[in-house]
Amino acid sequence: MQEPVEHTVLNTETDLQNDSCLDTLALCSSLISACLIASLIVAQRGWVCPQRTYPRLPLLDSFSIADPLEPIFYSAMLLALLAYNFSGRKKFFAAIFGFATAATIALDQTRLQPWLYLLSIMLFLIASAKSANIGNSMSVLNALRICIVGTYLFAGIQKLNVSFCQIVVPSMFPKFMPAPPPDLCMAIGIPAAIVETSLAVFLILPATRSFGAWLAISFHAVTLWMITQQGWNAVVWPWNISMMLLVYLLFIRSKPESLSKFCLPDSLQKILATVIFILLPVLNFYGMWPYYLSAALYSGNTPVLRAVVAKEDEERLPAAIRQAIDISCADGPTLVAERWGIEELGIPSFPEVNSLEKLASKLVASGKFSNSKIYIDTYPRFFEGEKRRRAVYLSATESR
Repeated sequence: MQEPVEHTVLNTETDLQNDSCLDTLALCSSLISACLIASLIVAQRGWVCPQRTYPRLPLLDSFSIADPLEPIFYSAMLLALLAYNFSGRKKFFAAIFGFATAATIALDQTRLQPWLYLLSIMLFLIASAKSANIGNSMSVLNALRICIVGTYLFAGIQKLNVSFCQIVVPSMFPKFMPAPPPDLCMAIGIPAAIVETSLAVFLILPATRSFGAWLAISFHAVTLWMITQQGWNAVVWPWNISMMLLVYLLFIRSKPESLSKFCLPDSLQKILATVIFILLPVLNFYGMWPYYLSAALYSGNTPVLRAVVAKEDEERLPAAIRQAIDISCADGPTLVAERWGIEELGIPSFPEVNSLEKLASKLVASGKFSNSKIYIDTYPRFFEGEKRRRAVYLSATESR
């Protein structure tokens, strides 16, 4: 009489484990789609802004003929995400979202933002699961964990540079606080980068997983407080909130059974997550993979386009450009592409040299910067080398 009882208890435990995995996966799915919707609404000017002054940067110039379709693609993204959340046909609506997203990025590569990249891939990994059984659910959950771990790993490594300490750290302090001295910025920046990198290790190891999860949640909470105090780049606010909730769901509410199963490449989802978030970002250190696809956000080492605006040019500029000019720069009134993008479109510029060179050529072609100096600042990796300044265009009549 004992065997049936034990068998029943075993089945009950298995069913509970199955239900727990499915519930966690469903919560992650809803959270990711909700965060994408919130972020797209916050940054809607980056997709639908009929009178924008920030130029579109299509992947191919021939794509620009489809600019009038942007509102349709943007609406398709939002509607597909809503339908994905409430429909059982997740693969179908994820595919529609993916097509519309790829189309909008082809029309303007500025839209390829880190939050869109990470959350979209996580959404596709969930939607690609063949069936809702415990094996598939656990494997997909581990794939999502790999996405999070890889993001922390490279976000911290990218910040191990002097520019992060000297430029980014001071800018993160609330406006009501005095500017910190350089030594204090170094004392804050280096440990912060090391801690962020260490989160990946803490989350992988079973003995430190809970500690790492709560540390990651605290890290995002502090970051969120600092950037909201600055009132800057609001599009990453929902991202930080979703990262806190995802860490809780994936590493506290549910946990991988063992380190070996976590690392075992037992599904296509885990292999893709490992390639995209662990292997490909390494190529960025050799100039073969984009910064934003390698977790280099607020890292201080990404290229920046600047235009030192001549007085005669400034007087002719539209108000949307003039309000993005930094008058405190030592070189004179300077238009910074990143700030311009955030203030007008709600998203920063895409920090790749070839993309910024295309932006510079459009500024020159507009005729509004004929007397201004335009250049790209590139920054050293880690703590070696010198900051390099690349003159892109010096005037409308002078080539590179």
